[in-house]
Amino acid sequence: MEQLVIWESCIELMGEDLDALERLANDSNKHGLKLKNWMEKTDIPLPDKIPRGLPQKIFDFENMDSPEMFKAIMKYEILARDVYKNITETEPHIIEELLPDENDQKAFIKDMEHISKEEERHRQICEERVGGFKTIRGKR
Repeated sequence: MEQLVIWESCIELMGEDLDALERLANDSNKHGLKLKNWMEKTDIPLPDKIPRGLPQKIFDFENMDSPEMFKAIMKYEILARDVYKNITETEPHIIEELLPDENDQKAFIKDMEHISKEEERHRQICEERVGGFKTIRGKR
């Protein structure tokens, strides 16, 4: 879903903020490839449809300006970041069961931590483009 939302926004922006979107899209593709490799290594079949519980989402950015699009993208970046972070906090015995080799376990956790950090950077990229205001507090 993260990839779909990014590519749909690229179509609508037509060059505006394109560098940021290209980074999000390229990183998202790399993340997908890493996940695919880990799933294959653990003999988990790749899904051929949207997993149960996730909405069948069609992204429509028509008539949205850049900040609105980045706000929509940011939701998925936050969701992805949190999912990868949760994976890194999985009970060790579960990871050991899926990946008996200790080096694979370490590499898997390292990859998930790396992806989680990249998703946080994606959130920041989106937040920079959404704009907004900050409350400034004086001394009391």
